[in-house]
Amino acid sequence: MNEKSMINDLTKGPIFGRMIKFMMPMMAANALQVGFNLVDMYFVGKYAGTDALSAVSIAGQLTMLMFSLFLGVAVCGQIYVAQVVGLGRREELNKVIGNVVFLSIVVGAFLMLIIPLGIPILRIMNTPDEIIQPTYVYLVILSSVNVLVALYNGLSGILRGMGDSRRPMLFVMVATVINIGLDYLFICVFKWGVVGAAWATLIGQSAAAIFSIVYLYIKREEFGFDFKMSSLKPDAKILNILLKIGVPVAAKQLAINLSMLFVNAQINGFGVLAVAVTGVSNKLIQLMTIVSQAMNDATASFVGQNMAAGKFDRVRRSVYDSVGFCMIFAVVICALFLLFPEQIFGIFSSDPEVIAQAPGYLQVSCTLVVSFALMSPMLGLINGVGDTVLNMIIAIADGVIGRIALSLIFGYACGMGALGFYLGHCLAGYISVIWGGAYFLRGRWEKRTALMK
Repeated sequence: MNEKSMINDLTKGPIFGRMIKFMMPMMAANALQVGFNLVDMYFVGKYAGTDALSAVSIAGQLTMLMFSLFLGVAVCGQIYVAQVVGLGRREELNKVIGNVVFLSIVVGAFLMLIIPLGIPILRIMNTPDEIIQPTYVYLVILSSVNVLVALYNGLSGILRGMGDSRRPMLFVMVATVINIGLDYLFICVFKWGVVGAAWATLIGQSAAAIFSIVYLYIKREEFGFDFKMSSLKPDAKILNILLKIGVPVAAKQLAINLSMLFVNAQINGFGVLAVAVTGVSNKLIQLMTIVSQAMNDATASFVGQNMAAGKFDRVRRSVYDSVGFCMIFAVVICALFLLFPEQIFGIFSSDPEVIAQAPGYLQVSCTLVVSFALMSPMLGLINGVGDTVLNMIIAIADGVIGRIALSLIFGYACGMGALGFYLGHCLAGYISVIWGGAYFLRGRWEKRTALMK
């Protein structure tokens, strides 16, 4: 990486070594992110009870909907910047970054306006009556800083597009350390329960966002953005490209998360115990996302820069290397799930009824772990070449045809109840694996051209 710039040219050098070096900070950032999510579950489950654990689980399902839009902004910034770097047109960065920041502010502000819809949505989701109020309070607290969270995600996406994965890790580290400390203080010492978990997360995320903005302002010359108000002026051409990338990404995430909300709404109907067990299982799945999401982002940045530079062999090799690396971690995680299910669940709950459900749920979880390992590099490839519309189509097939249909079959038709709905959710990922794999192996991605050409 150039000492006078945050740009890391990924079009040169040994592929696997460069990819691992680039990916490791993202894995560390994801580990920190997953860590503070699991810490939330630990403190809430151990010190506030099963009802509080269920409330945080349901609130997390809705915050994922908001994250769909944040991710859309982050990915469009990452892909656009990666291709600008790959084409060697670095003089355009200030204007591109300014438009990503502008879009982040707009998206964050919009999401703050829909908070009053929380209660009706929770009722549609079959949220048990006894936890509707604490769940809504949790959502209101977290949503109050959506602009800052959107900015943090947008800036992190820009840095990853530049090939800089280290600084986003530092930003997440700030959030994690603060969140863990405040979780203990608010939940264990002050006994604030769900409200304490919400305030700990809010303060941690806000601190990370503010730190990222201040840090990049100080390093603005290396970052390539002058932080002047005039640079935030929207440019129709750039915004059009950003929206062309970002809208399908956001639609993709919305399709997946809405289908998950449908599945979770059915699970919620089985009561607080089912909600708690599924919530713990979903959080544990995030152990695999430490690797899979890092590989998704790493592949997208590698592909974006190398596609723009016309280096197809490097694109192909990076995908194969990503799949192999992800599968190693998938095998390790599945072994832990199968060998120590009760012990793992026991970390997050003292309720014997919750722990008794662990073996069945973690066996099912293994199917999703493997699909994450196989799909993430393929979806990273599709994002990297800028074919986000295809990613959206795959997600709709995954969500509507796969997740909803399979969960209804296993949950109701096969009489498996809540576990059946969870199984349908886990198996749906293989639609993305098959479609993404076919796209890669057939070489259709080679016909894509850079977005700015």
